[in-house]
Amino acid sequence: MRELSIEINNLAGLEFEESFFEKVAEDTLKSSGVDCLKEKEISISVALVSEEEISGINKRYRQKDCPTDVLSFSEYAKIEELCDNGSEEVFLGEIIICPDYLEKSAKQQGVTFEFELAYIFSHGILHLLDFSHGEEMFSLQERVAKKISK
Repeated sequence: MRELSIEINNLAGLEFEESFFEKVAEDTLKSSGVDCLKEKEISISVALVSEEEISGINKRYRQKDCPTDVLSFSEYAKIEELCDNGSEEVFLGEIIICPDYLEKSAKQQGVTFEFELAYIFSHGILHLLDFSHGEEMFSLQERVAKKISK
């Protein structure tokens, strides 16, 4: 990976270091096994929103009228389409995260907020790379979150 650019739209007022998101993204991309991105300039858009906002987006796009932790909107329908992109610059898509939801989830699971944020951001990136829920995806994001939140 030549360059990684993460645009963060912080509508939730979360205090964070941008390097945190960069580290999670870099580690997730390297661990994903998606080799076609190695020489690409990659960009990802991240929005941090309220429970009310993510609930509305969840209802609009998934017909689920409730808040959630993360929503991913990939620029590519399949990994083959992503890898066939001949451009040096690749926009993977947008990830929408609800910090308030993550805070509650972290408490319920007995993990730190930092771990939960890394876990969920990694999860969102893997969806952008056409990963589906399953053991491979969950163990990969777990490894990334453990490494980043040390």
